[in-house]
Amino acid sequence: MRERGAVPEYDIVRSRRKTVSLQVTRDGRVVVRCPMRMPVRQIREFVESHAGWVREHVDKVRKQLEARPAFTEEEIRRCREQARQTLTDKTKVWAARMGVTYGRIAIRQQATRWGSCSARGNLNYNWVLILLPEELQDYVVVHELAHRREMNHSPRFWEIVGEQLPDYARRRKQLREYAGCVTLLSDEPR
Repeated sequence: MRERGAVPEYDIVRSRRKTVSLQVTRDGRVVVRCPMRMPVRQIREFVESHAGWVREHVDKVRKQLEARPAFTEEEIRRCREQARQTLTDKTKVWAARMGVTYGRIAIRQQATRWGSCSARGNLNYNWVLILLPEELQDYVVVHELAHRREMNHSPRFWEIVGEQLPDYARRRKQLREYAGCVTLLSDEPR
């Protein structure tokens, strides 16, 4: 269902939930998630009461989309190859330092993650990492390898990361500043 009002057009998604939420998607759509029987009038009032937030976030997404670099399929292929080589080499070095093993390494195009580690020790890295500074690539590799000893984000996990990268908090904060890169490039051709 589509609605118009003081805010950009929005979609309504009804479910068995008990609360109302607003979301601005990666492509700039506004989605209202609400209980099944919530009246349209009440939904409209909710959205209008958050109109400033909605407009701010829609504008932010639109600006990001306009600024998004356009990669050709060939450029992405080359970046993926470079990421595979670089991140594989880094993983070997850091795994030896940390005394951990790992399974296979996959280079993916993930929409919201820089990397991940499965329970079996398989590592996935986002090819976009190759576009970031080397110290942030190292942080992601160490972060994922630390999961080989702690499969959570407990204080012990962060202790393991800190043993390797005492400045991990600074790197982590800096990586968050690049978070839009993952989202912006996730819609590129595969």
